[in-house]
Amino acid sequence: MNRRNFLGLSGTTALVSAVGLPVLAQAKTHAKASSMPEEALQIQWLGGATMLISFDGVTFLTDPAFGIGEQAIVMPNPNEMFDLAKGPNIKPQPRFGTLPAFDLGAVTATLISHSHPDHFDAAAQAKIASDMPMIATEHDKQVLAKKGFSNISTLPWGKQVVFPTKSGQITITAVPAEHSENAEILKVLGPGNGYFFEFVAGEYRRTMYWTGDTFPVDGVVDEVQALGSIDVLVPHVGGVGATGALGKISMDAADVVKMVDRLRPKRILPIHHSTFGLFLEPIWKLVQAMERHEVDLDVISEGGIVQY
Repeated sequence: MNRRNFLGLSGTTALVSAVGLPVLAQAKTHAKASSMPEEALQIQWLGGATMLISFDGVTFLTDPAFGIGEQAIVMPNPNEMFDLAKGPNIKPQPRFGTLPAFDLGAVTATLISHSHPDHFDAAAQAKIASDMPMIATEHDKQVLAKKGFSNISTLPWGKQVVFPTKSGQITITAVPAEHSENAEILKVLGPGNGYFFEFVAGEYRRTMYWTGDTFPVDGVVDEVQALGSIDVLVPHVGGVGATGALGKISMDAADVVKMVDRLRPKRILPIHHSTFGLFLEPIWKLVQAMERHEVDLDVISEGGIVQY
C-alpha cells in the first residue's frame, strides 16, 4: 500500500480519520528551512497556489496571494451562476487562516502561472517590489506591467530558462495550462503556464511539475511527458467553478487521478485547496481517490515545509 503523509494538517487529518483513512507514515518536515541542506529541493506551501521553492541558494515565489481575513481576495465568483453575457458577480473570498510568516527578501524571482486575482492578489501587489524579477506569459506580462511591475520575463510554452545555483542549476520549462476543458470558456479565462523544473547539484537531481490551473487534457499531458519522468507532481485542486456558470475551472480529485495515471509521478504534493472559500472540494476527497495508487501523497498545511 502506498504511503499517505499528513504533515501538520490538523483539520484535514481529522476529516481523514473520520472516513477511515489512516496515517501510515510521516515524511520529513521541518519548522524552519534553515535546518535543511541547501542541495535539496525544499517547498513551503503558503496557501492557495503560493509556494516558496528553494534549492541550493535560489528561492522562487509562486502565484503570490497574501490577502487575509473575510475579504482576502475580491474577484469574480466562479462558483455562482450568472449571465455569461453580463459577466460574473464580484465578491470577496475569505482566507480561513493566517498567512504564514516568510522572508520575501530571500526570493530570487516570482513565477506566475496566470494573473487572476487568486493567483496574484492586491495584497501581494502592494508588498512585492516593482522591480522583483518575474516570469509569466506574454499576456500576463502586459497585465503586470500595467500594475507597475518592470522586471518581467516571458516564458512561452516549450521554452526554457536556466538559473545558476551555488553548485548547480535549475532549468524551468513552460508548458501549457488549460484552465477549462471548454474551448469557449478557455478563451474567456485566458492563457496560463505550468512549469516543469529540473534541479541539479552534483549528483543530486530532482524533477518537479507544477501544473498551474489546468486539466489533464492531451495537449498538456503530451507536452509534459516529452520532458521526462516526474519526481514531484504539484497539482492545483479544489474543484473551483463546479457549481458556477463557467463550469469546473480547476481539477478535482478525479482529474488528478487521471493525470497521475498518465504521468506516473513518484510523489504528489497537492496545493490550491482549503485556504480560501473559493475552493469547493475538500482535500480528503483526493486522499480517498488516491487509495488505489502506489504514488506517495504528501498533504501539508499552510506554512508547512517538505524536503525532497
